[in-house]
Amino acid sequence: MTNEQPRVLLVGAGAVGQVFAHYLRSAGCAVTFLVKEKHAAQARAGFTLYELGVRQRTPAPTPLSGFGVLVSEREVQKERWDQVWLCVSSTALRSGEGLKKLAASTGDATWVMLQPALDDREWLLQWIPAERLVTGMIPFLAFHAPLTPEDALKGPGTAFWMPPLSRGLFSGPSERLWPLLRTLRAGGFPVKEDADVTRAASIPSAMLCAAVLGLEAVGWSFERLLRPESLERTLGAAREAARIAEWATGASPASLLPLLRPVLIKASLALATRVAPVDLETFLRVHFTKVGEQTRLMLRTYLAMGQSAGLDTPHLQALAPPDLAAKK
Repeated sequence: MTNEQPRVLLVGAGAVGQVFAHYLRSAGCAVTFLVKEKHAAQARAGFTLYELGVRQRTPAPTPLSGFGVLVSEREVQKERWDQVWLCVSSTALRSGEGLKKLAASTGDATWVMLQPALDDREWLLQWIPAERLVTGMIPFLAFHAPLTPEDALKGPGTAFWMPPLSRGLFSGPSERLWPLLRTLRAGGFPVKEDADVTRAASIPSAMLCAAVLGLEAVGWSFERLLRPESLERTLGAAREAARIAEWATGASPASLLPLLRPVLIKASLALATRVAPVDLETFLRVHFTKVGEQTRLMLRTYLAMGQSAGLDTPHLQALAPPDLAAKK
């Protein structure tokens, strides 16, 4: 690998891919997107980003351009790559034979995964050796704007918000990880090394998945979610998912389980809705509807692992969407 102008391939040019491209371009990387043919023309036209701050609802637009766009593994194979970033959902990761072919087309590149499902890393290890795989977390909210008609942006684009004190955790072999961390820091991205991101993220991801399922079950309404029966069911599901993640990864939920109390959840949600420079209820509905298949994949994984571990999962099963419950 070279430390001068790393050549980076971003798989997927959605909101997450665009935000990482912004930081990688700021660090001086040569960035290329790999997209489906139907999205190529839009990508080649460039993107507009809006970086939101606390209470900052009218940021200046930041153009994102000067990157390459490819549409096939054959095109990828013709070039040399230092890094390959997987900016797609867990379900897209498993779609077809594309990943297997891509792995064979990118030489000795470092691969970066950002997917939240408990078994995503093990699935990727079929194609990418552990000594070339870096695991990361997404610390920001990103969405296609405007999210609501009231958004005071100057045009359509991708808005993103890095919550205060947030850091993107990354782990992997040091010879692969440290150059990547240096690059991200050079681009202004808040990043922190972690011993094992899969383990570190497992409990928060499990709780978030349960929360999303609970919110979806009440029609994406915070008011209905906070009603005693709905909240208790959702908190019960979060406890079950956390115990399953503990069984699967060895991570301890001891510091987070005490936070699953109705009074603390209500206070935290009230604070989040005041601080976030976006309609949080609408964001969660739009984002998690878009990646709904990923949420269902994660739920199936929790239920299967819970069964293997001999753990009861009545609350998770109660939150299973009708289409998933019908498959049991």
